[in-house]
Amino acid sequence: MINQANIITERFLLRNIEEKDVTERYLNWFQDSTTKRYISSAANIKSLLDLRQYVKERVNRDDVLFLGIFEKNNQLHIGNIKFEPVNSEIGYAIMGILIGDPDYRQKGVGTEVLKVCTEWLKLNRKIKQIVLGVSKDNPGAIRSYEKAGFKISDTPFIPIPGDGAITMVLYL
Repeated sequence: MINQANIITERFLLRNIEEKDVTERYLNWFQDSTTKRYISSAANIKSLLDLRQYVKERVNRDDVLFLGIFEKNNQLHIGNIKFEPVNSEIGYAIMGILIGDPDYRQKGVGTEVLKVCTEWLKLNRKIKQIVLGVSKDNPGAIRSYEKAGFKISDTPFIPIPGDGAITMVLYL
């Protein structure tokens, strides 16, 4: 499998998400009001079966890098970062991140994880830019992405978002 990844940061281990990682705790992230507000796929995840299916559809695909974020010390699953699709031919990946455990939000997790993931994608998949869509009503996320080097920009790789969203691009 081309996307097999084990990446270690100062505080976290990132590894391919697996069906065994689908737990009640993980499912509960989708009941969180912040998650419901900002993560578009949250509306479709209502049961463990839904979540298992979502994960199952993405594991072992060459155009998806779907990593769980686990605390290095105790292996606590605190979130995920997903790149879908990963297009090595053109050199871009569309990113989504969810820090599901509220205790880890606004603590630099996204910036730390994004840095190592983008390096991995550049080296292993020849990715030249990461693109994402983010709600205009999520200034914390926008600041975090800007801190990581993203710029607000249109991109041909994702459709122009609706009124409530902007696109951002990180050039590697």
